[in-house]
Amino acid sequence: MQFPEFDSLYCKFGFHMGPDWTVLSGLEEGITQFAKSRQASTFTDSGQAIKPCVWNFPFSVSFKSTNPFGWPQLLVTVYGLDALGRDVVRGYGSVRVPMAPGSHTLYVSMFVPIATSPFNQFYSWMLGRPPEFIDPKFAAKSSGREITRVRSQGTVKVLLNIVTKDLEALGYAIPKSGGA
Repeated sequence: MQFPEFDSLYCKFGFHMGPDWTVLSGLEEGITQFAKSRQASTFTDSGQAIKPCVWNFPFSVSFKSTNPFGWPQLLVTVYGLDALGRDVVRGYGSVRVPMAPGSHTLYVSMFVPIATSPFNQFYSWMLGRPPEFIDPKFAAKSSGREITRVRSQGTVKVLLNIVTKDLEALGYAIPKSGGA
């Protein structure tokens, strides 16, 4: 995970899926430990240091559905402490779970909402509470996103191992090649 200006972070994750999907076993949502960024090991083209933060938090989940509508999405919300020790959202992001079986490396582009007016920006700065979504699953939904002002902020790398079962028996053609 790379958030250039933040050091001590943790992550909440969950899944957003259609109404026909159910979780058979495993974690539908969870929270990682705090992790500190390591020393800068590489630099961007603009010379900015990249300080990766590693959670190394394995989890397992199994889904069941007879309808591919609403294919599961992995939701990631990153939090960190501000100067006064309060939890502050450092980024929201979502990515669709790959359909193809195999090992996949995904990069989740993170974003944060920004205040809509200079007054709201000043007010949130005074309170020490930047804007955040009421429902973190908003990041995976399309409804209402077109009027939301956001700023890109960081990237989360996710490694997923996908196993599928009986999709061909239901008439769905699934790509055989893994990796993303």
